[in-house]
Amino acid sequence: MNESAIDLSIGALRSAYASGALRPSDVMASALQRLARPDQEAVWISTVDPDRAMAAAQALDARVGEIEALPLFGTVFSVKDNIDVAGFETTAACPAFAYRPDRSATVIARAEAAGALCLGKTNLDQFATGLVGLRSPHGAPRNPHNARYIPGGSSSGAAVSVATGAVSFAFGTDTGGSGRVPASYNGIVGLKPAPGDWSRSGLVYACRSFDTATVFARNLDDALAVDAVVRGADETDAFSRAIIRAPAASPRVAIVPPDRAETFGDTVVQALYAAAHARATRVFPTLTPADIEPFLAINELMFFGPFLSERDVSVGAFIDAHSEACHPVVRDLIVKSRRFSAADAYRAAYAVEEARRATAGFFEAHDVLVTPTVGALATLAMCEADPLGPNFRNGYYTNFANPLGLAALSIPAGRAPDGVPWGITLYALPERAATLARAAAVFMEGAQA
Repeated sequence: MNESAIDLSIGALRSAYASGALRPSDVMASALQRLARPDQEAVWISTVDPDRAMAAAQALDARVGEIEALPLFGTVFSVKDNIDVAGFETTAACPAFAYRPDRSATVIARAEAAGALCLGKTNLDQFATGLVGLRSPHGAPRNPHNARYIPGGSSSGAAVSVATGAVSFAFGTDTGGSGRVPASYNGIVGLKPAPGDWSRSGLVYACRSFDTATVFARNLDDALAVDAVVRGADETDAFSRAIIRAPAASPRVAIVPPDRAETFGDTVVQALYAAAHARATRVFPTLTPADIEPFLAINELMFFGPFLSERDVSVGAFIDAHSEACHPVVRDLIVKSRRFSAADAYRAAYAVEEARRATAGFFEAHDVLVTPTVGALATLAMCEADPLGPNFRNGYYTNFANPLGLAALSIPAGRAPDGVPWGITLYALPERAATLARAAAVFMEGAQA
């Protein structure tokens, strides 16, 4: 069988299984072979034992009659290696940190219960600290569209595993943009639920108070299919909550005007965003301009404020004991957070609540906010010359989302002349997540108009 001929999207696989054209064991055999291809270099930290994988797939072969009850039947997925999966070590891209969990994270367990098969654990910016995808002892996954550009981080391997067609979908995490920035650089969909909508049980936390797991997929329907399976309250996660979604009849959308969008002098992104704005104007007849200054007011707290101290709570003791085992940029960022005091943490908490109040009026008048995902495209050379600047620029439109409790979708919106993808992000309150998805679908359908 020609492994490159298999469409791993969820809908295509379900149709093929239902017709008898494929079995899960066919798909798994193909996926295992694909791991050796050059485009998978530095994507994976660990992969499934082939015998174990084929046994699990063959067990599903015998359950094809249950396909209607298993919404992810026979799909293959990858997992960012700061999320626990039973049978795999969790390393957070730091080999000395490795441990073998007793059980899978709740989101993984729910996906597997729905019929999905895990192919392995993917590379990341160490301890999920970064938005570039280059801070790992395992190397950097190659951007499959243009190798001069970064893959985006911290969920670099997860995004590339989807963009290269190695898996049906991938789990990542997002603290300040790691479930959206890699989606933009790889031309795929990145769905970031509102914090608490998905369980955080089984994650290596960066900022536990507002981290979340995420999903990458090649199309919106696949991302939503995973969301439908894994979302919901979890008694093992103290931060989990039941969010009742109340979709709006017609999305009220607001977008940052092109002349007020920060693109850091990147004329390519300026042109891409102007085109995206024109499309949004065409497909959303009641589109209004958005002022995002109240949202941006808390951005610097992510890497220049006491939010960094939560990373110290999570892995600081390990860093103290194994300093030489840590990436120097990651280590220094986390250790330097100790300069912040308890008073600084309270001031940050006050700033977040003030931003919530300042943005409340926006969400009374609108359902969805649209921004660029990244304001400027970063190359490997840029990051080598300046390890921190491109990272901070990547987070300009993403850092505020989780502290403010927003759901987000990063979707493809164009390509630069040299082929690297670029996307926009749509934001909404947790109860408007379905409206968010509808607005994203309308925008993506508009590309065909």
